[in-house]
Amino acid sequence: MRNVILIAPPAAGKGTQSELLKKEYGYEHISMGDLLRQEIAAKTPVGLKIAGIIESGALVDDDLTITLLKNKLQEIKGKHYCLDGFPRTIYQAQEFDKVLGELGNEDYVVLYLDLNEDVAYKRIAGRLICSCGKSYNIFEENLKPKVAGICDNCGKELVKRSDDNAESFKTRYQVVLDNFGPIKEYYAQKGKLKIIDVDRDVDLIFHDIIEGIKND
Repeated sequence: MRNVILIAPPAAGKGTQSELLKKEYGYEHISMGDLLRQEIAAKTPVGLKIAGIIESGALVDDDLTITLLKNKLQEIKGKHYCLDGFPRTIYQAQEFDKVLGELGNEDYVVLYLDLNEDVAYKRIAGRLICSCGKSYNIFEENLKPKVAGICDNCGKELVKRSDDNAESFKTRYQVVLDNFGPIKEYYAQKGKLKIIDVDRDVDLIFHDIIEGIKND
């Protein structure tokens, strides 16, 4: 099985599929956003630097992000990983390839979870999340919580993300498409890209993902 990089528009199900890879095959789920938050919470030297950058209103620079990711890969050396939330630019993709070369771990596949805008927005409109990280959707039978408004995992109340609205969604969706076009082309040229249609049942999507990450 190969390591996995997941890229996708909003509401394409990166979190759901990452959790399935973790549960069924023992993959380490690496969320770039979670890495940043964990580093800040731990108050490491890097975390304090990141916190200062965020508090100033600036974006965390690419090199710092890549260093953080490199440290994580060294920490989990020997385990398969599923990376989401990265890369977001061609520079990040190129620099990450250099890191993987240094670590001797270049066996990966990039999965683009393809979802059109109308379906994506419907998913956004019905999405509920829990503080434990699990997400649900009231419009999809297999993603509804067993008890309305309550997390199956921990029993906490589910909430709607503040940016899950029409205006915010359209902006996020377009930004993602604009950014991912060159990234998809970059990985396609390297023979690393596979496109997965995610306007289907979760189990069917997961089946295709497993087929896509098997070693030839």
